[in-house]
Amino acid sequence: MAAVSLAATAAYRGPAGNAVGPWWLLETAALLALTVPAARRALRHAVLPVLALTALPLRVGLHLEPPSPAAELVVICLLAAAASGAAVAAGRHLRAQDARRAHAVREARRAQRIALARDLHDFVAHEVSGMLVQAQAGQLVAAGDPDAAMAVLRRIEEAGLRAMDTLEETVRMLDADAGEDSGPTAPGAVLAELAAAVQRYGSATLDLDPAVRDVPPSAHRLVTEALTNVRRHAPGCGGVRVTVARGGEALTVRVLNTAPPAIGARPATAVAPPAPGAGTGLASLRRRLATEGAALTAGPTPSGGWHTTAVWGGA
Repeated sequence: MAAVSLAATAAYRGPAGNAVGPWWLLETAALLALTVPAARRALRHAVLPVLALTALPLRVGLHLEPPSPAAELVVICLLAAAASGAAVAAGRHLRAQDARRAHAVREARRAQRIALARDLHDFVAHEVSGMLVQAQAGQLVAAGDPDAAMAVLRRIEEAGLRAMDTLEETVRMLDADAGEDSGPTAPGAVLAELAAAVQRYGSATLDLDPAVRDVPPSAHRLVTEALTNVRRHAPGCGGVRVTVARGGEALTVRVLNTAPPAIGARPATAVAPPAPGAGTGLASLRRRLATEGAALTAGPTPSGGWHTTAVWGGA
C-alpha cells in the first residue's frame, strides 16, 4: 500500500483541486493506520509508510493552480513526517508492551513450574521417607516375623504407588500449564487427604475439630512437610499429634511431636539427618502461606519436642 502511494505521488501530474482533498485525508489516515502495526512488528517495515506519508503533500501541492509556495510545502511535509513519527512511536510502544507481557508470561510459567517442583519434592519426599522407615523396620522383624515383614513390604509398595501417582499428576499439570496448587480441590477432599497422610504415618494421631469441614490445600502441604521433618530429624519420637481446630474466624493446623530418644538409644538404622540445604523446607512453605494471609511458626516446645503451626484468618 505504501509503495503504491509513493508511485502515485511520483506519477501524478494533476489536476489538483478541492475535490482531491477528501481522498488526500483518507489516504493519510490509511497510511497512519498502516504505520502503527508496521512499526510494532519491526522498524524496517515502517520505512515505506513513513516515506509515503512524508511525500503525500507533494502530490497535491505541486499541482495546485497556482502552485503552493515551496516554504509552505516544506512545512506541510514536515508536519506529515511528524505525524508518521508519532505513529512509529505508538507502534514501538505497543511492541515494548508486547515484550513486557511476554516476559511476564514467561516468568509466571517459570514460577508455576518452580512451585510444582517444590510440591513434587515435598510430597514425594514424604512418601520416600516413609518407605525408608518401613524398610528399616522390615530389616528388624524379617528374621523373627515373616508375616510382619510382608506387611511392611505391602506398605512400601503402597507408598511407592502414591509417589508414582504424584509424579504422573505433576507431569500432566506441567503439560497443561496448570497453576500452583496440585492437591485436591473438591469440597472436603483436602481434609480427607490430610487425614490419610496422618493415618499413613503410623504413630501420628489426628485431633479434628467437628466444626472444620475443609482446609486449604496448603494445610495438607504443611502436615506432610512437618511429618517428613519428624521422620528426618526426630526418628523414634514417642508420638506425633496433628490438630486441626477452628476458633471464630481463625483456622489453626498444628503438628506437634514429642522429644526424640537420646542419640545413644536410637536404633542403628535410624534415619540420618539430611544434608545442609537439602529440600525446600519450611521457608518456601512460609512464603506460600504468606500469600494466603496465613502465619507459620515453628520451634521447640518446653518438653523438648517440636511444633509446626499455621493460622489462617483471625486477628
